[in-house]
Amino acid sequence: MNPKNTRREKATIDTARENPADLYDKDYYANGCTTGGYDQYGRHPTWLNFFGRIARTIKRRYAPRTAVDVGCAYGLLVESLCDLGIDAYGYDVSPYAISNARQDMVERLKVHSILEPIPLRNGQKYDLAICIEVLEHIPPEQADLALDNLCNASDMILFSSSPDDFDEPTHFNVLPIAEWQRLFALRGFSPIADSKASFVAPQAFVVSRGGKSLGWFERTKRRLIG
Repeated sequence: MNPKNTRREKATIDTARENPADLYDKDYYANGCTTGGYDQYGRHPTWLNFFGRIARTIKRRYAPRTAVDVGCAYGLLVESLCDLGIDAYGYDVSPYAISNARQDMVERLKVHSILEPIPLRNGQKYDLAICIEVLEHIPPEQADLALDNLCNASDMILFSSSPDDFDEPTHFNVLPIAEWQRLFALRGFSPIADSKASFVAPQAFVVSRGGKSLGWFERTKRRLIG
């Protein structure tokens, strides 16, 4: 049987509501993360290079000192950010995904649902919250809570959610980019001046509280002094 068909039988919205971790197991990462011409998801050159490029662009454009990746999977972006000197952490609903953390990332990656308040670092918001291809997996009635938790974790958010992939069995809430931006606007977040984040995906964008971003001087200072 086609692996996607097998997963489709398993990927019911009731499971997503009641026990979402069941949907994101070894089978999901073997057969559900291979689109776009990339190899099977994992810690190998294709994906390490992909997340390495994202991390370098994040550091150059936004210069965060702290970051959190919500829906971090194996933590490949978290480790790439940490390797660049950014104090980064990751959370994912899947125990299987977190079990694949790089050894030195074990204390930085935790099993945690986006439907629960995102733990802060020493009680302080992160400079940047990242949420890449996560909210399309959330049942529609849970999206508001997930967005609230993201917006409470940081005043700047790098966000991406597929606007047109209805084929993936675990995509329960596929929305156009404009709708996600409208939902962020209801929370006081709007696109920053250079909001497009195509280095992540064509649909990715950055919003911040009030649409403000770090000025050139502050970004440069952060890059120089860390």
